[in-house]
Amino acid sequence: MQAFILSYTKAINKRYHRCGSIFQGRFQVILVDSDGYRLRLSRYIHLNPVKSGLVKCPEDWEFSSYADYAGFRQGTLPKMENLLKQVGSADAYQHFVNAEHTKALKSLMLD
Repeated sequence: MQAFILSYTKAINKRYHRCGSIFQGRFQVILVDSDGYRLRLSRYIHLNPVKSGLVKCPEDWEFSSYADYAGFRQGTLPKMENLLKQVGSADAYQHFVNAEHTKALKSLMLD
């Protein structure tokens, strides 16, 4: 990972005539040690663009794998079936992510 980040940083710095680091902090690895944690982590990642205000719905973020998991697009994700086995289907995954999205929106309206 270090080699990738270093070469990417060099390329960006050269392209935009800048110097210094691009990423904050050190790269960290966290063990995903249970199916439940993997599922929650996937939902968290897929909702990041929505929570950041970049898109209104997770399927609108073109750089995300959410559209593949939710059945909106046929991509080339490796081992997608491992995560989908936990929820049962693409439709169930949509519901799983959207339930959290709806909960977050209601929370914002109450504040």
